[in-house]
Amino acid sequence: MISSLGRAGSSLALVASLALALGVGCRAGQGGGAGAAGGSVSTGKAGTGGTAAAGTGGSGSGAAENGSAGTSGGAGTNGSAGVSGSAGTSGSAGTTGSAGTIGGAGTTGAGGTTGSAGTIGHAGAGGGSGTAGRGGAGGAGTSGSAGTGGGGAGNPCSARPGLIFCDTFEAATTTTPPSPWTTTGTVTVDSTTPAHSGKKSIHIGDTANDYDTLLILHSASVLPVTAGRFYVRVFMQLHDAMSAGHNTFILSDLFAAQGSGNALRVGEQNQMLMFTLMGDAHGALSNANYYNDGKPGIQFTPGAWTCLEILLDSKTPEIDVWVNTHEVPDLHHTDFPIDNYDNLRFGFEKYAGPAVDIWYDDIAVGTQPIGCD
Repeated sequence: MISSLGRAGSSLALVASLALALGVGCRAGQGGGAGAAGGSVSTGKAGTGGTAAAGTGGSGSGAAENGSAGTSGGAGTNGSAGVSGSAGTSGSAGTTGSAGTIGGAGTTGAGGTTGSAGTIGHAGAGGGSGTAGRGGAGGAGTSGSAGTGGGGAGNPCSARPGLIFCDTFEAATTTTPPSPWTTTGTVTVDSTTPAHSGKKSIHIGDTANDYDTLLILHSASVLPVTAGRFYVRVFMQLHDAMSAGHNTFILSDLFAAQGSGNALRVGEQNQMLMFTLMGDAHGALSNANYYNDGKPGIQFTPGAWTCLEILLDSKTPEIDVWVNTHEVPDLHHTDFPIDNYDNLRFGFEKYAGPAVDIWYDDIAVGTQPIGCD
């Protein structure tokens, strides 16, 4: 629109210049007047966006005499759609040629089509952002909303208060878990099954004859914590529903006396989440009233990622558990003795079977609550 107005203004300026030249020619009386320029040219209606070609003025030369200046002919009548009228005839000084016809105004090009908006992705941890919508020719594109990254999480290992350690396993270059991890049984870095975040997670490939298939974290840079109080956060995905038998998913103990003393085992029994201490000396079901009402407590949905966070405080002492950020009241205890653990094991320690497949991802340790974001 701005370009069309600019061209229209240029055409008016040309007409004004011709008119000024006419006035000057008429006043030249010495030595015979010059022939007057042709009649004024009317511009056609400017088209939108097109370029109007200027009309060409007719030429004519008058004889130089001492007579009076010729009288300008009447202005041409505006033609339709931008065609000027015929130029008026000058006096004896000579007849001007017909005025050129002003070119038709150009037609404005079609407006660009606005590009489609980017696809809206689910909110996630660490995900990649959605692709911005591209504008059509001449149109403004609309930005897409953030896309889903990997399994949909943002960055579960982003910096946060008290964070000591966190691993998404994205840095693994082989199927073997990288340092500081060690393993027992068939434990691999899996990039074929959708991870919780990114593309990689830990696969526990337990079989019918296995006793323990475990991913082990024992590093002086992580544990023990001087204050004796720390949090463990992990995302888990079970292939099958929880078993009625007693089995363990997470063990926390002293590296020098693994599985003994006040070793903590967080696992399953009666198809629900539970834990035991000192073997079976102490224990808690996520529904403490199960043997009265028969209702299972917290159950993990097969094929879905579940966020599990555990507080272990050897000084108070205190054990507390959250599932998907919700505290499990029947697993909160301050009456069981625990140690200042320096060894964490994630996987499957089997007592009653059957064989299972479990995935672990985004494992973190900190001195303050870690959360599931």
